[in-house]
Amino acid sequence: MRNARCRLPAVLLLATVAGCANLRAPQTAGNVPDPAVVTEWTAKGRIGFSAQGEGGSGSFVWRQVASRTELELRGPLGAGGFDLTTDGSQLQLRDASGNALDDEAARAELERRLGGTLPLAQLRYWILGVPAPPGSAPGDGPVQAATGAAPGFVQDGWVVTLDQSRAVGGWRLPVRLSATTSGVRIRLVIDDWQVQP
Repeated sequence: MRNARCRLPAVLLLATVAGCANLRAPQTAGNVPDPAVVTEWTAKGRIGFSAQGEGGSGSFVWRQVASRTELELRGPLGAGGFDLTTDGSQLQLRDASGNALDDEAARAELERRLGGTLPLAQLRYWILGVPAPPGSAPGDGPVQAATGAAPGFVQDGWVVTLDQSRAVGGWRLPVRLSATTSGVRIRLVIDDWQVQP
């Protein structure tokens, strides 16, 4: 009985240490993606967006081919769903009824629906787990390392946290990440990565 009592605290201690070890985000082997090489990919998963205390969630399909982004959002977050297409400068939003808005009208509608700004130009790099390169987006300022248990970085006032990653085609790609700035938070869970060789 005494041996059982002595073993119990040891078991609890090991469980506690194992739990603490899991607080650090698990990272998988693979190379950090080079956006100049990883130019054609598709990511499917779930997205959560909150701004000024309100938000929603939904599913997404993100297709990237060079500078062209095609993003499908479905569920409450997309208020029934909408598609975004951009080449980095021009933006088009098409709602579930097929109505299309371009450029400033599309940006205004996107912000109205979400309650905040979605940094698409930077997010196409952040979803790969890397900062946006200089000149790729308006205001893409210097990058700083993020503080905290999980790896990440700070760019343009956004704190990007890479909570979990896995190897896909030799690249280390995020599975869970978040981007946070004052009053706005974006959370992505990527269930499926497809990267063209």
